[in-house]
Amino acid sequence: MSEVEKVRQLAMSRYAYVSLFGLNSLSELRNVIVENTIIAEGEKSLPDAKTLHSTLRLGEKFIRKSRPLVEIATGFFKIKDAGDALYRAAFLTVRKQLICFDDLERAGSSLTSNDVLGLASMLREQRDCKIVLLLNKDAISEENKKKFEEHLEKVVDTFLVFEPTCDEALEICIDGNDLVSEEIRDKVKVLNITNIRVIKKIERWARQIEIILIDYDIAVLKQAISTVVLAGWAFLQPTDAPTLEFLRSGLRWLDPFITKEISSEEQKWKNILHKYNYFNTDELDLEIINSISVGYFDEENIKKYADELDRRIRFSGGGDSFSDAWRLYHDNLSLDDDEILDSLYNGAIENLENIIPVNINAAIIFLRKYNRDSQASNLVHKYIVAHRSNPTFFSQLSPGMFFDEQQDAELQAAIAAEKERIVDARDPIERLKQITENNSGFNPSDDVRLISQITRDGWIGLIYTPDKNLTTMLRRVVS
Repeated sequence: MSEVEKVRQLAMSRYAYVSLFGLNSLSELRNVIVENTIIAEGEKSLPDAKTLHSTLRLGEKFIRKSRPLVEIATGFFKIKDAGDALYRAAFLTVRKQLICFDDLERAGSSLTSNDVLGLASMLREQRDCKIVLLLNKDAISEENKKKFEEHLEKVVDTFLVFEPTCDEALEICIDGNDLVSEEIRDKVKVLNITNIRVIKKIERWARQIEIILIDYDIAVLKQAISTVVLAGWAFLQPTDAPTLEFLRSGLRWLDPFITKEISSEEQKWKNILHKYNYFNTDELDLEIINSISVGYFDEENIKKYADELDRRIRFSGGGDSFSDAWRLYHDNLSLDDDEILDSLYNGAIENLENIIPVNINAAIIFLRKYNRDSQASNLVHKYIVAHRSNPTFFSQLSPGMFFDEQQDAELQAAIAAEKERIVDARDPIERLKQITENNSGFNPSDDVRLISQITRDGWIGLIYTPDKNLTTMLRRVVS
């Protein structure tokens, strides 16, 4: 607009851009038109105090000319104060003006589309204004869409539908040639995202991740960006994408592990993830998915899991034979079953320390499905041994980590036995206080067992504690 204004190519000397987002009445809308009106002078392209002052001065001149009439109207309509009257008078000067109404579908519930279209019609027919309406028709509820379209046809002379392709949307949104820009382009094309706002928000998240992971291996950054694009799309366009819960669940979309009949929607999600080459949700992926769902990145957690991934990449020379085995299973129908199964088993053995429980469970069940019980049992044993040096690994495991999928009985028993073997060195009373005072997570399988070690004297001291929150927590534990 500023370039057009400077070369004097505006058809009208006054214009206003108005977002209806959150507006709840015609009175608010009229006031916003006044506040956003700009008198073209070759300088101003955004409204400010000076442009508002100019518009109100015009209204003031109108009041002076019609003072008796305004005073009568003020009393009759019970306008609150002179300021209200001034705004109303300023609105009467809105003539021969270009006005753009945006976000029509996001107006407040008390401001209907009929109200807006009626005002637009009045401004066009009675005030010689040129009106532009911008809206997302898909965002209007089905019950209001038919009625809205009927009224729209009576008011609007020309309809223009803006439906950019994915390539066109990317050309508008992403103009860099750096690694992050290229990765975003590649991933967005696979998912065929065409919504410009969604792409811009994904880019902002990707830039935040880039800053956090600036010192890590490029492969770590690439994986993080891939997950940001996928999770960002799922969060911002939930009607088109797999759910965040589906992404969190690791390998649940792989056929052998579905314990219930798969829906057509889940089948569509599986196909999308297969095309996207997404077969594995690790700790870094999970942290990114959770971060996007809450609106911010926990830098400490991101770096903690990035450290693990970076170590795995450097140790394995940049490869992941476990994930490669799953790709082999999906992408090569001509391969012998034994070759795929051997690749999966060997890949799991090579990456034991780096595989999250839900994914090792999936591999074990897959091996048993094809009568590889010996390999499956050996995988259970070696997985437990590989993580035995980190006692907190087992204490943090719970059945909920496997979502609603089948859990291998031998793996489940081995994890339970490992939990029993671990000596919990925490002080049970201090743990109880920590749960209460810091709102620390309560893990029934471990915390109840630890708290049961409190002695009789310890319980007596706790029962008479003046800390009401602690008393509440005691009741919760006992119940």
